[in-house]
This record gives sequence, structure tokens and C-alpha cells, in this order.
Amino acid sequence: MKYRWFLYTVFFVFLFAVGFFIAKHPENKNRLSTIKRTRLALGTVVEIQVRNSDKKNADSAIDAAFKEIDRIEELFSPTKSGSITWKINHSSNNDLKVDKEVFGLLLKCDKFWKMTGGALDVSLGSLIEVWDFDEAHPDIPLKSDLDDALNQAGWKNLELKEENTIHRREGLILNFGAVAKGYAVDKAVEILRKFGINDLLVNAGGEIRELGNEWIIGIQHPRKRNEFIEKLNINHRAVATSGDYEQYFEKNGERFHHILDPTSGYPSKSCQSVTVIADDALTADALATGVFVLGWEKGLKLIDNMPNIQTLIIDSSGKIRQSSNFYQYIQG
Repeated sequence: MKYRWFLYTVFFVFLFAVGFFIAKHPENKNRLSTIKRTRLALGTVVEIQVRNSDKKNADSAIDAAFKEIDRIEELFSPTKSGSITWKINHSSNNDLKVDKEVFGLLLKCDKFWKMTGGALDVSLGSLIEVWDFDEAHPDIPLKSDLDDALNQAGWKNLELKEENTIHRREGLILNFGAVAKGYAVDKAVEILRKFGINDLLVNAGGEIRELGNEWIIGIQHPRKRNEFIEKLNINHRAVATSGDYEQYFEKNGERFHHILDPTSGYPSKSCQSVTVIADDALTADALATGVFVLGWEKGLKLIDNMPNIQTLIIDSSGKIRQSSNFYQYIQG
């Protein structure tokens, strides 16, 4: 089967899939004009908006930010033969010394894996291959294929050692799809800030980080394309949504989507969507997936023990559940 990262979609489908709309308060003569650019990257649509009086500087900053996003994709794409991730997945060596940046992200993934009790796991590449949601007509895999993939997958099969070295069980396949977009957003924001831009928004397929107080972000209803659950003002923070409506197929009246439960190998059935607000996009991205797999009860318990992180969960029945202080970000 072909092993692709994400399926490119046309823009109007993307607007539904990412789970957000983005708007600024109306312009007036005292506000700077918004410079916006959109392009395909990381297997999705990436949008960068900045507000700056120096258009030449803003254009240079956006160019540099997109270049950084391309660099991140080159590192973490499992399909590009030149990427470090591809080399790890196809290496015949069990012990590998990897790029310092890749090792740093693996350390963060280890933290999220422990934090979520294994619900966030970037070592499920074998399962992703078997399900292959990018195919034109995906189907439920054979149980024997699923069992083999599940046996190969799992963070327990990867050990992080000293000097940027990893020990990888043969057959383990890394896929950073649950964290790479959030990580890329954070790195793009770093670049923009180096150009002196402090009023900005970067959106990579629904993983969003902003600086400034006026960005209004809407959470898409997971079952109603033209309806939004809430509008948010996240105030210099990041937000991400994971949903069962992004990549899925239906068979015999049951929905099968791309967010896989590491314990069963099947799509998690506990939620329709999970939105997480955090200080950075990587954390929001990782925890949105982790909480989705955990389910609303365990997910809320986890988030309510993190004072700087908030979540809105739509459970499998469509009921809205919120962490204790999520209401503070709802735009009235």
C-alpha cells in the first residue's frame, strides 16, 4: 500500500475538515492592514496572516516562515526518501544516531505519551499503513494484517538513549502526523517574531497559533458543515482540534476514521471532536489527539489537572463537555 502522510484536499473541503474559521475584528483607519498568504504544505493548507506597517518586511517574514515549514516537512515526512524519518523507518540498524532536532521532538513525544497514558503515540506507522485512509476506497483491514501491524507498533518498542541515539525494534514505523503540524506552526511563529512581527496567525490544517488580541477562531461542528460550536479569542495562545470527520469512511452504518487507538488498532470511538487550547501549538496538537483517544471522562480529568490547558470535547453522542476554565476563551 502507498504510505502517504495526509491527503491533500481542495480548499472548501479543508475549511470544514480543519474545524475552524478565522476572522479579525473589522478594520478601521487606526489598524494596520492584514497581509495573508496561503499554500499547500505538510499535506494540508497552511495560512499565514500578519499585520505589519512594513509590507516588504512582512513579505520577507512570510517567505522565511514558509521556508521553515518546508524544512520541518523535509525532516518529518515518512514518505520523502531524503527525510530523517524515512531513513529511520527503513534502516536495518536497531541503534541509530539521529538529528538533534528529531531527537528533541522524540523526547517531547515521550513526555506526551506518558502524560496521556499511551494515548498519544507517534509510533503507529504500521497501523496507519494497514488502514491507509488516503486510498480512494479505504476499507476495514483483515484482522490478521491488523494484528501484525499492532504487534509491530507501540512506543514500548522505541528506546531513547544518550547522545541522540534511539533503539528501535525492527518493523517499528514512526509517523509524526499527530504532532508535526503543531511543531511546524510553532517554528514558523518563531521565524515571524525574529522579523519583529508580533501580530500574527499561523494555521496549518487547524493547528493554530496567534499573537495579538483580535483573532476570533470558530470551532467547527463535527456533524454540521455550516455550523460552529463556539467562537474563541485565545489571546496569544494556540488551539488545535482533532475530529472523526477529517479522514474517514463509513461501512454498514459505522464510521471509521484516522484517529487510531494504540491499544486496539481500531479508530477510537469515544469522541466526535476534541479542541485543546495551550501555550504552544505542539502541545495543543498532541493533547487534542491524546484526549480524543482517552475519551471525555479521562480526558477532562487529565486536562483539569493542567491549569494552563483547556479543552472542549464533543463526545460520541454529540454532547459538549468543557474543562473548568474553557469558558474564559469563549467570545460572547
